[in-house]
Amino acid sequence: MDTTKKRDWGLIVAGILLIICSFVFFFWPGLTLVTIAAIAGAAFLVAGIFDIISYVRMRKSMGLSAWAIVYAICDIILGLLLLLHPVMFAAVIPWVVGVFFAAFGIMEIVLAVRAKGGSVNGWGWLIFSGIVSIICGLMFFVMPETFSVFLSVFVLMRGISMIYYGWNADKGMFVA
Repeated sequence: MDTTKKRDWGLIVAGILLIICSFVFFFWPGLTLVTIAAIAGAAFLVAGIFDIISYVRMRKSMGLSAWAIVYAICDIILGLLLLLHPVMFAAVIPWVVGVFFAAFGIMEIVLAVRAKGGSVNGWGWLIFSGIVSIICGLMFFVMPETFSVFLSVFVLMRGISMIYYGWNADKGMFVA
């Protein structure tokens, strides 16, 4: 009997990197938006790449839907936009990132509803993470001066989610 647990170390490492970035954004809010854009861009690019790798490797065994790949593509697009045009995005970054964060939150809630209906573990975390993502996205529109604080909250949630799903890869979890 095989008692080994399957872990997705790519998701776990990407999650740890995102958590480190979240603390940088929170404890050093004086960083310029250009620097934050470059750091966040690299983090989202890496997260999106690992999401796609996980999707390809585990889509059948974990029952992943096309929403998981859409989520990964959004990570990559956001990462590339932030990396390729950090100066341009410095002025509008709170609003652009806010739209992406709200979209991520909506996708997480949709995945949670599907996961709960299919008796998949982890749907409660998806609901919680989705709500936090939407709140962070909306706060960028309401209070753009608090960008680094809400960016750190969102990136922290994303990192925790990636570690959670990477650690529980053997339990049929949705990778968001």
